[in-house]
Amino acid sequence: MTSSPTDTRTPAQNFIHPVQAECPQGLLAAARERGRLNLLVVRASAPLPMEAAFHAYQAGIAQPVLVGEADRIEAEAATLGWDLSDITVIDSNGEAEAAAKAASLLQASLSEPDALPIGAVMKGQLHTDVFMAALLNREVGLRIGNRLVHIFAIYPPDSGAGPVLVSDAAVNVTPDEKTQNQSMIEMCALAKKLGHMRPKLAILSATETPIDSMPASMVAAERAKWAKTHLVDTDISGPLSFDLALSAHAVATKGITGDAVAGRANCLLVPEIVSGNILYKALVYLGGGCAAGIVLGGAVPILLTSRADPPAARLASIALAGIAG
Repeated sequence: MTSSPTDTRTPAQNFIHPVQAECPQGLLAAARERGRLNLLVVRASAPLPMEAAFHAYQAGIAQPVLVGEADRIEAEAATLGWDLSDITVIDSNGEAEAAAKAASLLQASLSEPDALPIGAVMKGQLHTDVFMAALLNREVGLRIGNRLVHIFAIYPPDSGAGPVLVSDAAVNVTPDEKTQNQSMIEMCALAKKLGHMRPKLAILSATETPIDSMPASMVAAERAKWAKTHLVDTDISGPLSFDLALSAHAVATKGITGDAVAGRANCLLVPEIVSGNILYKALVYLGGGCAAGIVLGGAVPILLTSRADPPAARLASIALAGIAG
């Protein structure tokens, strides 16, 4: 079949999934069971963060605490038809002040028994470096001795199946041994909260055999050895290629036997941020998945929302934070 003369799509664009994913109803239901999350939205005074906070409030999964220019917050709320009478709004001016006031609220939450308990922090209309610098100040108490790692829970479209978890695709560029170990700990713990009672962890490389000419495969074998010693109630395999991690057909074709993870993985540890970022975006843009993403390892989950995230992904991320917290 050939393209018509009026077809302006490139061959690569024909791989793009035509339907935008919806937030999984099962994920929302699980978050509602946990109760409303006190969600601190840092510089909420813009359409995208306000829309996300509003949808989470409407869905019954979050009680937003909005930090930012109060007049802009009120204007955006009016556009959404949102009555803010039971919502806490903290007035601030500019990125730095919003980040500082949010950090003070989080610090109080973590250190003062009578303070408003903050369940998660979401980035609004401000630069990530300003946002993270304020939160990571030692006096705030967000850091609790662990490495901070990012995890995506990616739900397939039109399926009641649970998610595939991917770490780390957004924060740690070249994760060292301790960071990858923390990623596996957090990812498998989250998988259990999402219904995978015995997670199946695949440590990805381009081959299922450790070979000296491919250093990542050797690292994957080391990480698998560590995981088998330290992670309980988890099946672990590595290195595994992506096809062998997810495709039962590939496993049968290659004659892989005796591997409890091959073809059935639901947790994927990637070697570094480039491969992870490409993988998660491929599952979203080509596979039509809904990707909920949070940063774990601190006292509360952090949401690093992107301007490119669709509303369903923002809502799913808030739900995921509520379940993880």
